[in-house]
Amino acid sequence: MSRSKRWGVMIALVWGGLACLAAEPAPVTPDNFDKLRQLIQPQPGESRFWQIPWLLSLDEAIQKAAAEGKPIFVWSGAGGPPHTVC
Repeated sequence: MSRSKRWGVMIALVWGGLACLAAEPAPVTPDNFDKLRQLIQPQPGESRFWQIPWLLSLDEAIQKAAAEGKPIFVWSGAGGPPHTVC
């Protein structure tokens, strides 16, 4: 076995061993529920994305941009426009 293969096997074994030692997450109890909920809820200023008046029609955006002399920002997801909120 070559030196590089040996290192690869050792690294894989170490990572596998570390994965086995990973602790289970603590259960959510009534005592810590409110704190966790507050941590994951959007905070003030984090949702400013929704304040932008996005246009969903590319034709409408082209006409508006041409009339105002502004560029167009096109945001598309995996192979096309996003259809829903992720």
